[in-house]
Amino acid sequence: MNKTISAGLIGLLLPLSAYADDSTKLNDVVVTASRTPQKISDALGDISVITEQDIQRAGQTSLVELLSMQPGIEMAQNGGMGKSSDVYIRGANATHTVVLVDGMRINSASNGTTALQGIPLSQIERVEILRGPASGLYGADAIGGVIQIFTKSAKGTPRVNASLGFGTYGTTIADAGISGRIQDTSFSLQAGSVSTNGVSAFNSPILTSSIPRRANTSYNPDKDGYDNKNYSARLAQHFGNNHEIGINAFLSESENHTDSGSNKNFDYYGTQSLSTYQVYSKNQFTDNWLSTLRAGQSRDNLKTYSARSTSNASSTYTVFETVQTQYLWQNDITTRAGLFTLGTERREQDLDSTTKFSVKERNIQSYLAGWQAKFGNNSMQANLRNDDNSQFGNKTTGAVSYGYQLTPEWRANASYGTAFAGPTFNQLYTPPSTTFRSNPNLKPEESNNKEVGLYYDNGLHKLGAVYYYNKVDDLIVNTNVRIGNINPLVPSNVNQAILKGLTLSYQGSVVGLQLRASVDLQRPEDEATGNLLPRRAKEHGNLAFSKNWGPWAVGTEIEASGSRYNDAANLIPIAGYALVNLYTNYKINNDWSLNARINNLLDKNYELITDYGTYGTNLLVTLRYAPAI
Repeated sequence: MNKTISAGLIGLLLPLSAYADDSTKLNDVVVTASRTPQKISDALGDISVITEQDIQRAGQTSLVELLSMQPGIEMAQNGGMGKSSDVYIRGANATHTVVLVDGMRINSASNGTTALQGIPLSQIERVEILRGPASGLYGADAIGGVIQIFTKSAKGTPRVNASLGFGTYGTTIADAGISGRIQDTSFSLQAGSVSTNGVSAFNSPILTSSIPRRANTSYNPDKDGYDNKNYSARLAQHFGNNHEIGINAFLSESENHTDSGSNKNFDYYGTQSLSTYQVYSKNQFTDNWLSTLRAGQSRDNLKTYSARSTSNASSTYTVFETVQTQYLWQNDITTRAGLFTLGTERREQDLDSTTKFSVKERNIQSYLAGWQAKFGNNSMQANLRNDDNSQFGNKTTGAVSYGYQLTPEWRANASYGTAFAGPTFNQLYTPPSTTFRSNPNLKPEESNNKEVGLYYDNGLHKLGAVYYYNKVDDLIVNTNVRIGNINPLVPSNVNQAILKGLTLSYQGSVVGLQLRASVDLQRPEDEATGNLLPRRAKEHGNLAFSKNWGPWAVGTEIEASGSRYNDAANLIPIAGYALVNLYTNYKINNDWSLNARINNLLDKNYELITDYGTYGTNLLVTLRYAPAI
């Protein structure tokens, strides 16, 4: 069945350029592929863009749901909405993706990942996804790629926006804001909330499976809800067209209920606060020199409560708070030989926790250089970066890319890049226990990636085919080590991984249908054993199409994945799945619209992680007020 789905999607990608519709435009401007603005058609990286219009039209409920429909991305989540999630880009580990919010890192230093489930869609104006190693641009952890999230900006005449949505599982989503520009001052204020009763974080112990397994002792047949409050603010002062100073801020506060442990009298839950703030100055000092200065701080504060008793028993909790102070000075210099980028970054990480880590802080001082140029049909980009980490010293990474315009529509690309990922505080400095021992001698994981791509873009249709081969050395894995009379897990640099695959994609219009499709055929494996890396499939794909009839827009999405394994030994299988979603959007007038979305239309019973629950058929209806600019 999975092969049939993949073959059908591949077949869809090949013949579409013969049909044209003037409604599709593919000239988005991106910054993530080179750290400077460029048309997506000129970017030499494998990049995707999700706009605010895309988000509103399809009506997804969460960022996790939105990302799952993108090429090269697989998601895993520990239950329903708001539960902790992992993103795998091109089969790389969850700790191998850099996530930026308005240019700021917001990841946890203890486990190395970003709480994507805590970033609400109502605050997002745009998402850019760069697939492939990018440490030469962004430093540590960019082995799989980069996801950059831009919050709502300020432009045009001041206007108010608001939306209110209700759905199944007791879901309510609301937001409101005001943004615009008055003379030389631009501003944006946004606030929102998300609430859902959810489903049980763990599946029912009665599961349909070809390999029976014992019920998880943490299963509790209650509903594990989620509540979130979120805010963002921007204020900028413009001095002519060449100078701008401003401040940005973002805050998300969540309470998340889950199943944990065997005591069914406790309602286990956690709270998490994600925040960033920054001040910046952009100065076009000369026609050839743009300088950007930024200073800011991000926080990830997670508290998990081991007991909220239905009686009067006291509760205990653990805290993991990461504070990252970040500085940037970037200079973009335009010359006849191309655009040069020179910059320096500094990141100071502090970890405060009820767990007594032996080391609680580290600093990373970085220097970066880049060059991009076009000569006739030739496009070139080179990046070099040095990161001096107070834990493990210097790492230098880089990338070179070349593109050749075969015809006005066809372009071929080739690139080579290196990347690395630093060990987390959990892996390095966790206090010893009977089940886990940290390893302060861990080295960074390192990768080198080769890829080639062929692209077609006639302004109305865009097709892509990218083959990549990414070898990761010194992969950190947990292995059992005999210490006295105990056998704890100890992280070690013992493995190598091969991440190889082919991504096919299409975006455009066919006989009035707006289409997006992608297929990923990959093999993310442990080189020593040949086993697939956990929770990653050999094939997965997406298909979305929509049609406009006057004020109505109707669309369908299909997400399909092959089988996976939940463990490194490939002993616990996770079945493949195919989900069908429907949505419709009715434009009441120029300012008001009504959106309805049905997820998992066929009510499929599926898992992303063994034993964790997922939603059955669910509906969300949203009324939105959003005046045009």
